[in-house]
Amino acid sequence: MRFHLNVDYPFEKMDQSRKRMEARVRFRYIDRVPVMYCVVPRYFAPLFNLRYIDFFKDVETHYYWQLQFAKYRIENIPEDFCCDPTIYVHPYFDNVIPPSGHGGEVGWPDDGPPRAIPVIKTVEQMERFEVAKTDTGLRGKAIEWWQKMKNLVIQTKVTFNGNEGHVQVGVLSLGGLSPHMIAVDLVGEDFYWWMLEYPKQCHRFLDKITQGEIASEEYTRQIDPRARGESYGVAEDSAQIMSPQLFKEFCVPYSRAIFDRFGRQGRGIHMCGNSTHLHQVLKEDLKMTSFDTFGYLVPPKVAAANLGGTTLLWGNLNPMLMKDGTPQQVKQAARECIEVLGPCGGFILGDGANVCPGTPLENFRAIMEVAEEYGLGDGKLPKEVPRRC
Repeated sequence: MRFHLNVDYPFEKMDQSRKRMEARVRFRYIDRVPVMYCVVPRYFAPLFNLRYIDFFKDVETHYYWQLQFAKYRIENIPEDFCCDPTIYVHPYFDNVIPPSGHGGEVGWPDDGPPRAIPVIKTVEQMERFEVAKTDTGLRGKAIEWWQKMKNLVIQTKVTFNGNEGHVQVGVLSLGGLSPHMIAVDLVGEDFYWWMLEYPKQCHRFLDKITQGEIASEEYTRQIDPRARGESYGVAEDSAQIMSPQLFKEFCVPYSRAIFDRFGRQGRGIHMCGNSTHLHQVLKEDLKMTSFDTFGYLVPPKVAAANLGGTTLLWGNLNPMLMKDGTPQQVKQAARECIEVLGPCGGFILGDGANVCPGTPLENFRAIMEVAEEYGLGDGKLPKEVPRRC
């Protein structure tokens, strides 16, 4: 075998994590709230003295490091990430696949994530924008790497505690950003005032991006026809500084078009920053069913009041506190989240959003200690949670 990996992690913990995650989607708990983080490759690279740009060197390097990162995560970060003896891999290019797929440029710093570089400088350029082909830019490269990873899996032996495990290439996915977020990636900050001065042109631009996103998703499902369920998720990070009125006009119609096609049963939205003023629109206009690693600037009491009991919530510890705070400070923040959001049901305790490189393991352990403290038995979290939200 070309790749060989053994992961030391008890099967009993996997089984419990799986049950917690299954109960969570029914707004229930079996013993405690689940714990899980948005911890991505740029967190792990410094731990392995890896320049982040080298993670993207070629598909074999990309694949190898994903195996190493997964082993480290499962063995060292206490959470409910591992639910079965399987390591999942996929082409990962941070958040630049969609803008690249629409003709955007990508910057590649040595030790930071790749960044979308705006390429549209004038409204006239925006008007000439054409609907993207389905395999443009990094989308084509990601498809190629996805195919090659299936071959690398065959050359890999993974064991869990010495017993046979599996590596699986995840379902092919090349989207995940809202049309508005892609528009901001392609234009830059000028797009915010263009919406006010040139609304018709901006709507035409957003419509073309939406057409391209729908076509790309349909194309990936032809390449990889595995069942995905009737759920879909998008990031709306670029929208949290907008008013509800602007959000309704320039974000809702386009994200809703994608959700209507692919998210008939589940609609996940991620939004960094303070999204408080948009909660009603997210819930009523976009029919959001899960709010995923939402920004730490939303107070837990506000999230509970606006969304608790009807929306699955995942968040929202301050990532900088997780990195730089003492274990006691982190515990206090985690305790507040569980006390307020736990009784709503359907809650995952995690970051809000993205775990910072350098976050110490002792702070992850502190968070899990709080989750277990509020479990069944001597804790305060009941199995059948009363809806106080």
